[in-house]
Amino acid sequence: MTEEELAAQREEQKANGEPPRYIYEYEGMSAEEIKASQETAKAKGIKPVVRIRVPHNVVYEWDDMVKGKISFNSDTIGGDFVIKKRDGMPTYNFAVVVDDHLMEITHVLRGDDHVANTPKQMAVYQAFGWDIPVFGHMSLIINTETGKKLSKRDESVLQFIEQYRSLGYLPEAMFNFIALLGWSPVGEDEIFSRQEFIKMFDEKRLSKSPAAFDGKKLEWINNQYVKSANDDQIVHSALLQLIKAGKIAQDPSAQEIEWARKLISVYKQGMSYTGQIVDMAEIFFEEPPALTDEAKAELAEESAKTVLTEFAKKVANMEIFDAVSVMAAIKEIQKETKIKGRKLFMPVRIATTREMHGPELGPAIELLGRKKVLSHLEQTMTEMGF
Repeated sequence: MTEEELAAQREEQKANGEPPRYIYEYEGMSAEEIKASQETAKAKGIKPVVRIRVPHNVVYEWDDMVKGKISFNSDTIGGDFVIKKRDGMPTYNFAVVVDDHLMEITHVLRGDDHVANTPKQMAVYQAFGWDIPVFGHMSLIINTETGKKLSKRDESVLQFIEQYRSLGYLPEAMFNFIALLGWSPVGEDEIFSRQEFIKMFDEKRLSKSPAAFDGKKLEWINNQYVKSANDDQIVHSALLQLIKAGKIAQDPSAQEIEWARKLISVYKQGMSYTGQIVDMAEIFFEEPPALTDEAKAELAEESAKTVLTEFAKKVANMEIFDAVSVMAAIKEIQKETKIKGRKLFMPVRIATTREMHGPELGPAIELLGRKKVLSHLEQTMTEMGF
């Protein structure tokens, strides 16, 4: 049959309220009549397809690992389906059966959008006389924010492993996160090694409900791996991010690498993925941002001027400008002025880093360097009229 004839057949079935299906075109014909029909089609230049004969009124049923008992009547699966197309290529439902059989596949786990393919594949297995594998159809993954099935057109979620790799997500964390989509272990723990997953896997714990792709959950899992990862691994990954962003030269010197190592270690505990280092450490590469109203309110405290004036003097006179000297200077100010707690530390943080929140104060100030710290202090005190 031509494509036009097949399309007309489907339209007629739809108009009659029937499910579209292929109707055997040689029904009731003799062998001679079939041969004559084929010769006529060949003379017209119609290239044939190869279909598999689906038996009438046969039930295809299986005990699905996830969904339990599922059955289809053979009359509802669309009629005799194509196993070899006009261009000679085999179709998916034929090729996958041959492929799985040759690879001696015993269990097939896949998305539940393949449920309707299973009876067709069972027909192929039975036609060859092959053992049918155990099937399990897992629920599809949905976007937590939209509640819709993930698709290539969903631009609110990064789609490809390469994108996560380029942002500095760790392979072990991605494996951990994906393993928990649609499957859950016993207990409350969520961080496991690959070997632990293999050891504890139980198909009975596959979920019948849709799995939610939660980007925040992925960030949390990756953060757990970042925090426990080898320092050199994270430094290497984050350094590449800084170089890619143009914050550090393509071929950094040993001194620049050592400075970057200290910088990255300061932010390691707070990074969900190493690509975040570019924004998190912006103060070390860009002009200081304008003070927020909240920050100005903190500096409006009467004691802030005293703290910053004294701190600026001590920074200028430090013999060695490092985290130890910085914290010692702050303690000296506390002892000399009796100002302590938030009223002591917050003005110093705001004036030096121009932010109210950030990494450990001593190392952060050391990394900024004496010249930049004095510049930030002067700028802040000028803005506040000190």
